[in-house]
Amino acid sequence: MKRTTLIAVLLLAGCSSTPKVRPDPVVQLVEVKIPVAVACAPDIGPEPAYADTPEAIAAAPDIYARTVLLLVGRIQRIARDAVKTAALDECRSLPPAVPPRPG
Repeated sequence: MKRTTLIAVLLLAGCSSTPKVRPDPVVQLVEVKIPVAVACAPDIGPEPAYADTPEAIAAAPDIYARTVLLLVGRIQRIARDAVKTAALDECRSLPPAVPPRPG
């Protein structure tokens, strides 16, 4: 009987202790950077006025002046194509890696 009483007292003593208090949860905001595809629209300016327009070629006095107009127009188109190609290559290249901010 003493043994049963002792066990009952110990069980009641174990139940009467205060429960451990858990701390409140801590809320942390974490910024996650996700790359997003953005359309590349380079601004290369308006189309230039080329020297070899049909009106200029028709108004040229001789074959040599026409040839000069055609060559100048070709040089202008090659330069314009170089600008367009450079702009498109820049759009195709990968963006530079941004180092992570400390903190």
